[in-house]
Order: sequence, then C-alpha cells, then structure tokens
Amino acid sequence: MLPSKSLLDFKKIGAKQSCDFILFLAMAVSAFLATGCDTVQQSAGASSPQSAMTAISLPPALVPGSGNLGSSYQAVLSVSGGRAPYQFFVSQAALPPGLALNPATGNISGTPTQAGNFTFLISVSGGGSAAHNYTLTVGSCMKCVAVQISPANPSVAPGGTVQFSATVTNTSNTAVTWSASAGTISSNGLFTAPSNTAAKTISVTASSLAQTGALSTTTVTISSSTFAITTSSVPFAVQAQPYSQPLTATGGQTPYQWSIASGALPAGLQLGAGTGMLSGSATQAGTFNFTVLGKDAASHTAQQSLSLLVTTAGACGPPVYCSRTDYDIVQLPTPPNVGNLSGANTIVTDPNFGNRIVRITDANTDTNPAFVNRTYNTAASGSADENLWNLDSSLLVLQDTGAQTYPFTFNTSTMQAARMYVSSFPTTGGLVLSQPGDWSRVNPNILYTSGGTAISTYDFTDRTVPPSPQPFYDFTSSPNCLPAGFTESWKTKGGVSGDDTVFGMAYSNTGAQDTGVYAVAYKVGSGCTVLNTQTGEVWGDWGAKGTINMPDRWTIHNVKISKDGNWMVVAVGHCLLSSCSTGPFFWQIGTTNMSSCGEGKSCNGHWTEGYTHWINNNQTPTNNQVIRPLAVVTDTSNLIRDLPTGFTGNFDQHQSWNNVDLADSVPFATTTWSQVSPFTAPWYNEILATAADGSGTTWRFAHSFNSARSLNFSTEYAIGSVSQDGKFFIFSSDWMGTLGSVSGATTCTITTNCRGDVFVVEMR
Repeated sequence: MLPSKSLLDFKKIGAKQSCDFILFLAMAVSAFLATGCDTVQQSAGASSPQSAMTAISLPPALVPGSGNLGSSYQAVLSVSGGRAPYQFFVSQAALPPGLALNPATGNISGTPTQAGNFTFLISVSGGGSAAHNYTLTVGSCMKCVAVQISPANPSVAPGGTVQFSATVTNTSNTAVTWSASAGTISSNGLFTAPSNTAAKTISVTASSLAQTGALSTTTVTISSSTFAITTSSVPFAVQAQPYSQPLTATGGQTPYQWSIASGALPAGLQLGAGTGMLSGSATQAGTFNFTVLGKDAASHTAQQSLSLLVTTAGACGPPVYCSRTDYDIVQLPTPPNVGNLSGANTIVTDPNFGNRIVRITDANTDTNPAFVNRTYNTAASGSADENLWNLDSSLLVLQDTGAQTYPFTFNTSTMQAARMYVSSFPTTGGLVLSQPGDWSRVNPNILYTSGGTAISTYDFTDRTVPPSPQPFYDFTSSPNCLPAGFTESWKTKGGVSGDDTVFGMAYSNTGAQDTGVYAVAYKVGSGCTVLNTQTGEVWGDWGAKGTINMPDRWTIHNVKISKDGNWMVVAVGHCLLSSCSTGPFFWQIGTTNMSSCGEGKSCNGHWTEGYTHWINNNQTPTNNQVIRPLAVVTDTSNLIRDLPTGFTGNFDQHQSWNNVDLADSVPFATTTWSQVSPFTAPWYNEILATAADGSGTTWRFAHSFNSARSLNFSTEYAIGSVSQDGKFFIFSSDWMGTLGSVSGATTCTITTNCRGDVFVVEMR
C-alpha cells in the first residue's frame, strides 16, 4: 500500500512573496518481489535556507544484483501553486547512481545501482521557487538470494563450447536452470554455439530454483576471427607507485590465459594469468623488455614483445614526457565510464595511454534552472590559444554555450575541481562571470577579462570572499585609440604578453566576426596603438604613425599577440581589394611594419604563437607542424621529421602553447579531430604534444573520446588548452554521446542533442 501524500510547506523565494507555494510528494512504487529483502529508506533532511518542510518518508526501492534483479524505483514530485510549466532539478549533490529526475514532470525513476546514503537538494521553479534536502538510503540486501555466472561475457567460435558455472548465495538450494537465446545449453551449463548464425551476441541466463526472479545473465560473443594479442605497447610506470594496465586480445575463444614467454617484468609487477592485468608497484627504475604469451580456450597461442619504462618519481613531466611516442594505430576504445548527466570529478585512466583524465563539469555544474544541462566547453570563442589556467594550475576558468565564465579551483594532486564561492552564490552554486578571461602570466591570482571596449581584473588572492571586477584599461579612454563614439559590436581577445605589459584586442562597430577593422594593443605605461586594416593606417599614444608598408586591406577574423608583446598575428576575414597576399598578416606592434605569411610558405591550418616564433599546422599537403620566426615569417622549418603515413581526408589540429618558455623550446599541445573510422593512422582524435626544439618527437597522452559530430564548435573539435606549467590539458568532449541530452534525458542522438562537458588530462 502506498503512503499517503505528505504536505511540504515551502517558503517561497520568488518575487511574489504573497503567493503560497506548496510541494506535494506522491509515491508510486513498482511491484515488489516476494522476498522484500532489499530496502531503500528516504528521510527529509534539514530544510535549506530558502524553505521549510515537514517530515516525509519515501517508499522502499529494490537494489539490483542482490537477489531482486530488474526491480525499479519511482517517486513523483507534484506541485500546486506557482505557475506552470514547472522545472525540477537537483541543485546540490546527486541522486543515487541509476536514478534520474525528469525536469519537466518531477518524476524520479530508475534502478539503483549502488548501496549507501545519498543526500541531495531538489529545487523547483515556476512562478516562484522552492528547495528541500532529502537523504535516500539504498540498502545492499545481504540476505537475498543472488546468482553469479562465470565466465563473464566470453567469446566463442561458431560451433564452439563454453562451460559455464553458477554460484548461488544466501540459500542452501544452489540449483539453477540454464537457458540461452540461441545455440544450446545443457543442464550443467555446457553451452554450444550455433554453427551458422547471423547473431553476433547470445544471452545465457542462470535462474535460481530457490527464488523466482533471482537470476544472472551474461553475453556470449560469436567470433570467427583468429586469436591475436592487440596490445602493442604499454604506458610507463613510476617507481614505487601503483601500476595497473590490462593486456588485450581478440578472436579465438575466451577465456584467455596469460604468461611471460621471455624476458622479465620489473620487480614488484605481476601479470595476472586469468586477467591479463599488469599490476603492482615497480621497485626499480629502468627499461624492461619482455614477451607475453596469450592462449585462448581452444589452445591457440599468440605472442607480443613489449617494453615497459619505469621512471623515478618526478621524472615524467614537462618539458620531457614519458607518454607514448610510437606510431601504432590505436582505434578508439569504448569510453571509460565517467557517468551520465552526473559525474563531475570522476577520474578514469585512458586504457591505451595510461594517463589520468578527470571530468570537470556535468549537467548540474550550473544550478540556475535556465542553464541546467547546458553544454560546457573550454572556451566559447573556439580558440585553443585561450589561457585558461593560472600560473600554478590551482585555478582555471571555462565557459558554457552561453559564454558564461566559471572559475574553479583545481587540486593538482587529487585532480579534483570545485566551483568557487559556492556559499556566496547559493542560487547559481558559485561565482559566474559574464566576460571571458585570460590568466596573468606573472601572478597566479589575477584574471584579466574583456567586456565591451574595457579590460578589467579579478583578484582571487582571497579564495573565500568573491572578488569584484576592477577597471584596468578602456580602449576608448584615449583620444588616440578607438574613434570617438565607438560602440563595440564584436571583439576578439589577442591575449596577454608573458610579462603582463601588453594586451591585444580587435574590434568591430559594424557587425560580427569578419567585419572588424581595428587591431589594438595597450602597453602598460605607454597607452594605446591602433592598426586600421581597412585603411592601412597606424596611430596611437606611442610608436610610429602612418601607412603600413604593404598595399593589402582586409577585415579581421581574429588576432593573437606574441608572448614578448612585439607582434600581433592578424587573421584575414575578407580581402577588401581584388586580391591580397597570403595571410595571415604579422604586425610589429607600434610600427608600420607588416609582413604576410608568404605564397607557398605552408601557411594553412590553425596556429599558435610563442615569444618570438609562430607555429601552424600545414594541413595541405603534408599535415606537418611548421615553425618560423615572427621577424622573418618566410623562414620555415618542419617540426615532425618522420610523419606517419595513412592520413585520410582532413587531419585537423588546434594548437596551444601557454606553457611556452623564453627560448620557444618546450613542447606545444594539440588536439586532433576527424570523422574517419576506422582510423587509418596514429594521432586521430588524440591529445598530443609536439617538441618545438627540432627533435621531432610527438607524445601521445589520451583519446579525446570525441565523436567530432557535436553541434557545439569547441566540443566538435575537442578544443583545449595546455596549462602554463605544462602538466595538464583541459579540453571539450561529448564523450562519444554518453553524457546525456541537453534536454536532461539520459540518452541522446549524436549530431542532434548530445551534451558536452569539460575534461582535464594529466600530461606525464
């Protein structure tokens, strides 16, 4: 019998203080199985500061995997008062894994997948708003009958056999009945696959005779391919630190068995015979060569020679990394589970490259009802050159699709992130900036933001009290800068020099991107200098005045300044003449000296800038990375000596060099994207770093797990930014469509409505 409704008395937070807003909780529970052993208890927590609520209880729910598989939980939050349509959302913490809240109906439903106590805050809005804390306890049901099948998810050749066994607990009657969706299975669990079948997977089920409904199902994969070891390399290990890396194989008949055929593992590491897992803690550093032997259930064997680098603690990291540098083609694996609509601060390890990745945002990052479920990305501008990390990687900023900017703290040891000043902004869950930002390159607490024609600063020295923006410079404050009466209709950031003395911007007062003609730079202590790309005129508070030394005239797509503050790279929107030189153009700031990239000088692709050099990805015809001095941009050199073969179609890269040094010698980071499947070369949809010192090395850190089909630009291309210390890389990804829908649904259709989130990979 369902409990009766309980009246929840909310204190309304909306503008109409006179309206009563009452929230009812109606219970609906799926049918219980006969045992009734599993329990889920919910109690009302203390009311939030915005509301007051009477005590309430929710019905029990069943936990799958402990004897009552497939049972579901459901509770409906219904509203009276206020004004429809209503919006429900989890404003703090998260529901138990397996449960989801429908934002339009208030329906909480699903099947709990984890036992424990879960406290969360549910809010509702619609002509007003209210919120209340709940605690939901999911019991583990240790006394219920449970069935477990072994081996789990095996593969078998057509006509082959697999001997299954079933373990039954919490009953003296351990008998089971076996069934299979195809093929045959005997009463003792011997499964025989069909010889000819179109089915690629077959379900095998063991059901308890002691309790109806207690069962376990596993999937048999039909494979006619030859047994082979697919692991071709393993990531590095760090001495005295835990290491875990699976070896993988394909084809043949599972289960597989593993052993060392020759050579030896480092002392402290072991190879699991039945799991293929390399694990343990290496006790000595060095390079260890060994050959693994794999054997399938039909006694087919395969061997693979491997090399494992063990480094001392602290030896892996910028400017010399330990990650893979091979040219093996690595197909995209199933993305590690980082959660769905919820999952912020989940850490996974890339299965092919061994580096840790943490999810920074989820559907609840912004608890403002208007922004729940939004896609979050590194930068709404779509530029990989955004400086999103502060000097010591303890702070970062990111944006959503509405260009709202979110400051976060970041723990470099635990890789856990948190929105800043949550208690000061309970409605939004933290500080939100309306302007994009660039971190200082000399002070870890200063963020520069640009809004309209002005630059402001935020000082995060006090990380408990939110800062207010402070005026820094306005490009209309000088009569020698932007024209009188200038009204900004579009702008783009050019960045901040390495010593925080030069700031670059570009503006339009006639339209959007590709209409601007004003490239401006502010130099601390000197003032403003301006280039008008439509007229070719230069003027300002300092430097030369007059006409540039080339006839080209154009509109601006974007601008970036060199880290020494002497050069501005001006990308062309539209040529304003019958023809223009090959862009982009390079303006020596404060002078009339201009140069172009140069016809036939590999000027294609995206680019990044150091102190005195410019790097671009020459997409056609070689896909190489090209470096050149800004003072002589026609003097080019290829950075990759031995470019892998097999690139098909457009192989696009977006570079980031926020970790650059004065000599322009440290590696720069890139993300790549492509819709090619399967991959025909290495580096597809990966996060890379390429040496800028001419050594030709490219390090491979992780997959971006990006479908390259998102509707959001930064997410589609996995746009990212390297930290100033070169230890972390932040990037956007839809995680192959596994993060839920922008509507709040747990499933989505790639190219249509899938959310995106922000992730950070550790560069080792």
